[in-house]
Amino acid sequence: MMSDVYLIVCIGTALMLALGLFISFITFAYNRKRMEHQKEVEGLSEAYQKEIFKAQVEVQEQTFLAISQEIHDNVGQVLSLVRLHVSTLDCGGNASSLQKVESSKELLDQAIEDLRDLSKRLNSNYVVQQSLSSLLQFQLGLLQKTGALEASFRLVGEEQALEPEKKLLLLRIAQEALQNIIRHAEASFIWVELSFAPDKMVLQIRDDGKGFPTAGQVSPQGTGTHNMYYRAALIGARLSIQSSPAGTQVLIEIP
Repeated sequence: MMSDVYLIVCIGTALMLALGLFISFITFAYNRKRMEHQKEVEGLSEAYQKEIFKAQVEVQEQTFLAISQEIHDNVGQVLSLVRLHVSTLDCGGNASSLQKVESSKELLDQAIEDLRDLSKRLNSNYVVQQSLSSLLQFQLGLLQKTGALEASFRLVGEEQALEPEKKLLLLRIAQEALQNIIRHAEASFIWVELSFAPDKMVLQIRDDGKGFPTAGQVSPQGTGTHNMYYRAALIGARLSIQSSPAGTQVLIEIP
């Protein structure tokens, strides 16, 4: 009798253990499946957001390209024609009139050059064709033409080709950083350094402005700064912004 009771207890205990293991396995499998599903949903959401952003960039670039072509094909040609007409004006030897004609020609030359620069800035095909270093130097040249500040550029290492999409977003991030300096920093000098190593590319933009009220790591609160962080994340880059009363540094690293 005791042996039968002992056997029943043993069988019951074994069944309870088996049931417990089975429940644990089912729970583990369910949690694992739920985690996989959650990751899949997050992956789809991230892919969707990237696709939306890509479409936005494409629309923006198409608009910029249309404006660029209009400037190059129509406005630029009209100004060139006006300059040609001004050059053929007969002033009858009047010194004052001659001076006005020469001044008009100089102003037209400046307007034509500025329009060409704007056309290049808006043309995404121009971005694809040029190296990142050339694009950055072009941007700094435009800033220096204003006479508001000085700038220097330094290339370290041998420049490597970048995918057009990465290059475009890197340029947009750099443009945003430069615009922030112009609008807020009250800087007199900008340093830009682009360096290439076997394992990464680093873009550094520094200024000698007043910096932000809070020193150290800057949180991406502003719309412009938020866009910089967002675009950096899209291309797998690490962006950091350090600020102090002596100036601000923007650092972008891409593996």
